[in-house]
Amino acid sequence: MNRIYLGFFAENGLSMANNGSINQFIVSKVDYDKEKIVNYLQNGKKESICPKNTYDIISGKMIATFFYVLTDGEYVWKSDLPYYVDKYNIELPKNFIEKVTS
Repeated sequence: MNRIYLGFFAENGLSMANNGSINQFIVSKVDYDKEKIVNYLQNGKKESICPKNTYDIISGKMIATFFYVLTDGEYVWKSDLPYYVDKYNIELPKNFIEKVTS
């Protein structure tokens, strides 16, 4: 099965996946249950850990001293994606939203 990468923004500087600039995904209001999505993203299965400081792409403030790569078996994301969804209203693929909320 091909896995789908979420939130690997160009500003992260990671070559494993590049979904484009975070600015392409920021919306004024999301049309999904943000709390449910954030909870789902926070509770993915940990695949790996990277002991590298993680900075908020927008503000430049450090948000963690490491990050995880998480998955649900179909989608893959970094552990900072729930932060961005909560703080900046990140638009996510409709198929992902339907999977989580149905």
